[in-house]
Amino acid sequence: MNKLAVMLASILVGSSVGAALAADYPTKSIDLVVPFDPGGGVDTTSRIIVETANTFLEGGEINVVNKSGGGGVVGQTFASRAIPDGYTVLAMTSSVVTNPQLKGASYSVEDFVPVGLYNLDPEVIVVPAGSPFKTAEDFIAAAEKEPLNIVIAGIGTSHHMSGLAIERVTKAKFNYVPTKGFGQQLQAVLGSHADGALWPLGEASSHAESGGVRLLAIASDARDEKFADVPTFQEAGIDIPIWATFRGWSVPKGTPDDIVGTLSDLLRQVYETPTYKEKMSEAGFGPVYRDAAGFRKVIDEYAKLTSVIIEENGLGK
Repeated sequence: MNKLAVMLASILVGSSVGAALAADYPTKSIDLVVPFDPGGGVDTTSRIIVETANTFLEGGEINVVNKSGGGGVVGQTFASRAIPDGYTVLAMTSSVVTNPQLKGASYSVEDFVPVGLYNLDPEVIVVPAGSPFKTAEDFIAAAEKEPLNIVIAGIGTSHHMSGLAIERVTKAKFNYVPTKGFGQQLQAVLGSHADGALWPLGEASSHAESGGVRLLAIASDARDEKFADVPTFQEAGIDIPIWATFRGWSVPKGTPDDIVGTLSDLLRQVYETPTYKEKMSEAGFGPVYRDAAGFRKVIDEYAKLTSVIIEENGLGK
């Protein structure tokens, strides 16, 4: 047999093995790698998902495996190097996009294949309830005249970079005031010690509903049902389609398409289960679903924006 024949035979055998894996999948337990400690948002939502997902599986079950360290780097590195057979799934967050640049992680976002999105927590512009800024346009106009003081979770965080992104597409300027935790940020805003803050909607919503703070704009591609009167960034004249902390599933590059499709369909089934939606909402995480293509769009938009912000502001390693 000549070399060409051997190569063709190898390709055919590999294809048939991949097809067989996809057809029988799953035949054993699946590890859902959560790259953070137990009890956090990613861990909590993963366990809610798994509880429902396992009711649909027959050949195996999903187990949550916590591999924390390095702000997600340890677990994300592990998942990127796993065998691409569908038995290692990463609970993927926006940190997968930024960790390679910010922390020198060995992988890149291209080392993962998106499966599906289950939670999207868009950034919001928040001001004190008594703020003179009634709209996002008022807020930006004021920041164009004189820098506003904005409290953030820390330099180099997604929230800090969202402010830099706003500065990039407008003439606004901010003074960033990093704090040790959300509690300090909240006190600064509630006490009108800061002009505003950049928070995820999930953390801001309860305080907006109670009247402690006012939401001026949401960095999403659609208005939120609970805050239908709050415009998106683009509606408010801030040309940022989506800026959000996202949570979803991904698998190592090279995982067969059929397996990706099976996992994506599983997430869809979970999303369509009423008890799952109730548990997610009760835990403070708005349930959403976007398939692999929809999730890739969210990732690509975020990667495009953050890579430029990191490079222009010298935030990377």
